[in-house]
Amino acid sequence: MLFFGVTVLPTLSLFVWAYRATVVTNENGLRWRHFGGWQEARWDEIEDYFIVSGEKGSGRTNYLRFQDGRTLQLSLTLWSDQAALLALVAQKATHAKPSGWLLRGKEGTITGQHAFRYKSKKRREHFEADEQSVTYFDGHTLHSAAWSDVLALHDPQVVFQRSVYTLETRDWGASFTSALKEHTLLRAMVRQYAPHLSIARLRIPPRELLVPTERDGGKRIFHYQTRTNRRTVGLWLCTGLVWWVLAGLVWWVLRGLEFEDDNRTVFALLALGGASLFTWVVALWSYKAERIIVDRESVTQVRVQWQRRVFFEQIKEIETGLERDTVVTHNGERPISWRHSLANVVELREEIEKHLRARS
Repeated sequence: MLFFGVTVLPTLSLFVWAYRATVVTNENGLRWRHFGGWQEARWDEIEDYFIVSGEKGSGRTNYLRFQDGRTLQLSLTLWSDQAALLALVAQKATHAKPSGWLLRGKEGTITGQHAFRYKSKKRREHFEADEQSVTYFDGHTLHSAAWSDVLALHDPQVVFQRSVYTLETRDWGASFTSALKEHTLLRAMVRQYAPHLSIARLRIPPRELLVPTERDGGKRIFHYQTRTNRRTVGLWLCTGLVWWVLAGLVWWVLRGLEFEDDNRTVFALLALGGASLFTWVVALWSYKAERIIVDRESVTQVRVQWQRRVFFEQIKEIETGLERDTVVTHNGERPISWRHSLANVVELREEIEKHLRARS
């Protein structure tokens, strides 16, 4: 019962929420529902809208606050087409405070010039940031980038080791650790000002790739076959085997204690192990099969269930988010998207944009 309450009930609740949660907009306003019934509000009833970000940057939530005190919270990683919704709010909410989608919460809205240096005076590297740009001095060369050129802030979240954060821009990258003074404030400024920010690593080192992504016969294939993704897939295999080993131990212990009703516990552990191994098979299949193919005429997404092809003449732009990119067509459709765990996301964007520029 404890295991059921801790794992199964939250999972079922998430499925029910995902089935029901909806936001609908029109010219007059918006209406939405979560677990309960429908609510609605006019655009001119939006009093304020802002971003609340977690400590790691991955828990970013967009808040809409209405004049009657209600709030609508939209976690950035759970809703589709959210970039279009946020742009619509900024356009239609004419009675809201003129702050725009800026960071609120623990750090507040950050303004002004800030410098970030290491605690040890022997390290000459440092960062500077304001509302327009971020600058990094590596000890020899000064690098600068506008916030619109900042692509990612990656935190590997290594257990039992000091975190090394990687800041990626279009032209350069820089790493820093928690030894950097006020590194939390620097990360907050990146989350606040970088419109194209991702929390994943968009440039994959060659040693991390298990299969190259070089051009082959006029096309280039981008895949998920990296060492990090392979470890993630392998975790499901290990989890399933652990459940089965635990089932064997429980059966052996309870048999020695001569319990008559031990089969229920053993069967439950075997079922959990089977579910984990089934998830491993599906994840391994996706890991091997899913890819994005860019050729001279189109972008093709291959998934386990289906395959979609979009010609460059149909593509309007690439919409970027914290965890995935989406191809947007001229008629507003979003037929193809990929997670940022894809190998070399930056190069994929550049490959598509190169073809789009050639046709403009």
